[in-house]
Amino acid sequence: MGQQGELNFLEFFQKFRRGELLRRADDQMEELMQAIRETGGKGTLTIELPFSVNKAGQIECVPVVKMKAPNKPIGTGIYYVTDEGRLTTRDPDQLDMMDEFQSRRETEAAE
Repeated sequence: MGQQGELNFLEFFQKFRRGELLRRADDQMEELMQAIRETGGKGTLTIELPFSVNKAGQIECVPVVKMKAPNKPIGTGIYYVTDEGRLTTRDPDQLDMMDEFQSRRETEAAE
């Protein structure tokens, strides 16, 4: 640390709002690492430090900590589309075995 009260980047980051920025970034990083471990995907942790001058001439900073974690895939569902535009799990071009058995039983019973 330079002169009394002067902060370098690391000191600024550690001391911001009594460690709140560091705690928040650490929590987000932990959550991100868990998501990456679970999914094998990738993600990002972004820390923005926007600075501005207020009316009193002081420098203000309102940090933003953002985390983009990979999503765990749900899996693939296979469907067909009916002539009416609805989804179905039955292939409309394939004969249903149960319908075929029922048709045979009805034919045999009628004979």
